[in-house]
Amino acid sequence: MKKKKTHWYLITITVLMYISFGLLTSVIGVIIDRFQIQYNVSLKIAALLPFAFYLSYGLLSIPFGLTMDRISARFVLLLGMILMTLGSFLFYFSSNYLIVIFMIFLTGAGVTAIQTAGNPFIRELDAPKRYTANLTIIIGIGALGYAISPILLPLIESAGLSWNTVYLIFGIINSILLFLLIIAKFPEISLSVEEKIQSSVTRKLLRNPLIITYALGIFLYVGAEVGTSSYIVTFMGKIHGVGPNESLWEEGTFFASAFPSISALVVAAFWLFQAIGRLIIGPMMKFIKPRKIFIIHSLLTCVTLIITIYSPKEIAFVGFALVGYFTCASFTSIFSATIQSFDENHGAISGILCTAIVGGAFLGFLVGFIGDLINLQVAMLINVLAFLYVFALAIWGKGKLNIA
Repeated sequence: MKKKKTHWYLITITVLMYISFGLLTSVIGVIIDRFQIQYNVSLKIAALLPFAFYLSYGLLSIPFGLTMDRISARFVLLLGMILMTLGSFLFYFSSNYLIVIFMIFLTGAGVTAIQTAGNPFIRELDAPKRYTANLTIIIGIGALGYAISPILLPLIESAGLSWNTVYLIFGIINSILLFLLIIAKFPEISLSVEEKIQSSVTRKLLRNPLIITYALGIFLYVGAEVGTSSYIVTFMGKIHGVGPNESLWEEGTFFASAFPSISALVVAAFWLFQAIGRLIIGPMMKFIKPRKIFIIHSLLTCVTLIITIYSPKEIAFVGFALVGYFTCASFTSIFSATIQSFDENHGAISGILCTAIVGGAFLGFLVGFIGDLINLQVAMLINVLAFLYVFALAIWGKGKLNIA
């Protein structure tokens, strides 16, 4: 049998695309307060930023999956990069807050396209036996994007540039990646029947109680993750009076120049700790049952967030970062427990679970709405309630979480 060629060029481009959509995803957590101040809008209007971004998952995950089946993964990947590039540039040049919100939706649509096509695409770039390892590594490296963009924005501001310049930088990065993707030679990708999204199968699966229960888990988990990470900077400002450009270090020092915003640094730590946590719990599953890891981490997510909400600012800084770490097991546990409960239709189940990521839109907006109506401490309790459902799912969920 002929040995399958390793497409190193495309593997590299894919890693860079994953980093790029990580940049676009996590930066929302540090632009909400800037957006609110610049356009003089309420917090519930600013909450439309994460709403618009994550709404694209609910509206477009399955359509992009169908497009990938009928046309190609290459087409969906190129479309995703075009949307990310256009959305970034138009965000920078927009002066109307409604247009800015729509551009956030456009970049979210691009991210959805890249994620929808990414997994089967990665499978075709190397030998099948290395697929799981390659996917894990690419997702892990891509997590760097989540950690970089929150600290990139205050660095840009400290250089005397407007906060929205970060989107000009993203636009340039994405246009380079788009060009590199256009000139790339793609292998022919053929999806198995299991990986194709079929509407009749999807309708049947949506009536299955286990899938509904776990899809709701994804909906609430992602909603709480977004509702927490997107409001760290705003929370520290409104509850503890910490300005967006207030540093932990003395002015003029190296660290003050490198990290001019302690709140943004905490957002970066939230995502970085989550990525590190996933690398830690992977080897742990050889010695500790995955369900036990899921139960412990989901419980500590709830406890840590409650403490963080009602603690002094010094503890809150550390607390938000730790919440990021303790969330490391939830998404993958819910996802794998669902997939492992069925012997077939994994592609359709995956499509349903990815669509449930739209929870980031609704809970993220709800936190902003309640924060504007009452205060952010009360609003953050919405995230605690959502995480409690995930904890309940860890204890009483019927999904098969017995494979490391």
